[in-house]
Amino acid sequence: MATLQSIPRFLLPRATLLPRPQPRAIIPLPAATILRYASSSSSPKTLSEQFQKRQRHQQKAPPVIPQPDKYRPPSHGARTPRSETSYRTYGPPLTEDDKIRMRTKKYPNMMSPEGTFSHWFLNNRAIHLWISMGILVSLAIAAWYMDFMSKTIYAELVPSRKEFLRHPFESGSRFVEVYKMHIAHQTALVQEKRLKKEEEIEKRKQYRLERIREAEERGEEYIEDPRYYIGEDGIRRRRVKRWFGIWE
Repeated sequence: MATLQSIPRFLLPRATLLPRPQPRAIIPLPAATILRYASSSSSPKTLSEQFQKRQRHQQKAPPVIPQPDKYRPPSHGARTPRSETSYRTYGPPLTEDDKIRMRTKKYPNMMSPEGTFSHWFLNNRAIHLWISMGILVSLAIAAWYMDFMSKTIYAELVPSRKEFLRHPFESGSRFVEVYKMHIAHQTALVQEKRLKKEEEIEKRKQYRLERIREAEERGEEYIEDPRYYIGEDGIRRRRVKRWFGIWE
């Protein structure tokens, strides 16, 4: 027959009166003896005394002894750095021949030395100014020529590039004549637009005077529409509300 101790606990019914093995009594161990070491009467006992002792110890820092010059290595200056002295290179001082040789020597990935053509070309301001102005003037002429060829009606009369190369003087005089014709044509167009505008202004003025005369014949007062106004150029425009006196 199986005993209660051999049966698993999850198979036993939940009851409070079932015999269960009693746990063993835990015997308290004797308390560990606390050892106290004897301390001298001179050691601080409170925190304030410890802080004062530590502060006195920090104030009594050991003095710093300066390093004598005879033990300093020769490659390091005593006080002034080498970059601020006249001796900027190691070794013996440079002679005049060495300076001339270094001035005229070509180093890789460096500017050309003095006395060469490339150094003169790269450092000449007159040449750079001439090149810059030449490029700007050529671009301006090219833009003006393209604009002229796109607007003129005499593009077929302009000499070609081959004619400019073969007969430069004749082609130049012919180009000047074509340009004068173009200017005369543009002037005529502007005058025609101006005359049309003046005619329209005069017609509006006559129309307004005719309306005023008809109103006077009928014995009425001619009242202009407040929504419109007549400008200085004689054009009748609609009044638009301005926002902050700026936008219309």
